[in-house]
Amino acid sequence: MYHYLKLLTKRKQKIFFNEYSLKFEVKGLSSKNIERFRKLYQLPAEQDLPISYAFIAGFKPMMKALSHKHFSFSPLGLIHLTAELKQFSMIDFQQPYKVVLNIKQNLGHPLGKLVQIESKFYQGDKCCLINKNTMLKKLKTMERKPLSNPQSYSGGTPFHVTNLIARAYAKVSYDYNPIHISERLAKLFGMPGAIIHGMYLAHLLLIEKKVAVDRLKIEFKKPCLLATDIGISNSGEQWQIFSDHDQLHLNCKLLE
Repeated sequence: MYHYLKLLTKRKQKIFFNEYSLKFEVKGLSSKNIERFRKLYQLPAEQDLPISYAFIAGFKPMMKALSHKHFSFSPLGLIHLTAELKQFSMIDFQQPYKVVLNIKQNLGHPLGKLVQIESKFYQGDKCCLINKNTMLKKLKTMERKPLSNPQSYSGGTPFHVTNLIARAYAKVSYDYNPIHISERLAKLFGMPGAIIHGMYLAHLLLIEKKVAVDRLKIEFKKPCLLATDIGISNSGEQWQIFSDHDQLHLNCKLLE
């Protein structure tokens, strides 16, 4: 966690650009870390890694890009809104690969500024996968109006997410954002308490329901406080993760 915070709080002379691109060569992820991921989700060796694993494979390059002198904000204050993944061919993350990032920032939003991050993954000369993420730099608050007719989600809530799970996921994802692993620091960032990583929920959904597609879009809704019992619901080409039968935390759309 120390190295994560040091990277994100490193001070340098800022030269802001609304759009910039960076390229990173990755030697490959260790088999040990991939096995940690499999163990966390009880993912058998014969089952492929979910398409969402690309977010982990590109996380360190993304953090370096968001700590670059061209980036306008602190990455610690960003809120993950959406993640879209599109795969063209298989990629072996234990072998060398290249990540080309394009960052667009300072886009308008009622609550602040949007940041769009596109990560293209190359192995050899082939573009194997694209991961697009939208983040929000929140600059003001807006009072939430209660839903007049909140949707109710059917099914049980068999998955129990805890602080221990959040710390274990931080270890395999390299995401040591304090809002996920410290109750006290989460409150300093305006959260009511520590929350589970949104991508932890995305991986859980895809693995548990064996969703194997080449393209999908994940929308992060309400933060999921720790500890919480959650369930998975399905409606056509969409999947949801919820708690208390009416609290929607994540919506996953399967795209053509």
